[in-house]
Amino acid sequence: MKRMIISTILGGIVASLLLGLPVFRGGRSGIVAKVHAQGGCSVATLHGAYGFYRTGTTPFGPLVGVGISTFDGNGSSTGRQTIRRNGVTTSDLFTTPAGPGIYEVDPDCAARFLNPDGSVFGHAVVVDGGKEIFFLSLADTNTIYSVMKKISTED
Repeated sequence: MKRMIISTILGGIVASLLLGLPVFRGGRSGIVAKVHAQGGCSVATLHGAYGFYRTGTTPFGPLVGVGISTFDGNGSSTGRQTIRRNGVTTSDLFTTPAGPGIYEVDPDCAARFLNPDGSVFGHAVVVDGGKEIFFLSLADTNTIYSVMKKISTED
């Protein structure tokens, strides 16, 4: 019994030292993950070309799309895509001209996509330091989501 008590106490001391040592040195233990984005986000977080897919439903039936959006790091973007609604191609990545866009990014990496009149048409979350974006359309009659991935990390 005495041996078990001593083992338990020694085990507790060793565990306390291992877990607490980084705190005494002024560092982090590494056991608790950082929750907030390192340094946060801004419009500059989104820069370069992103490939994306989007899918969901519209009043005209199901929608799927693939495309490329390019962000300038200053709040402006362009995008082109192939869209199929209910089995019919309504936009073509290779022939439809790129459309302009406006975006805002908050320090917590939440983002908004805006129409030219300033109204918000989509919400997004910027993840992995700007390498990926999760997007949700706010159009009243649509249920569309999209995933965007940075094409090149060298941008």
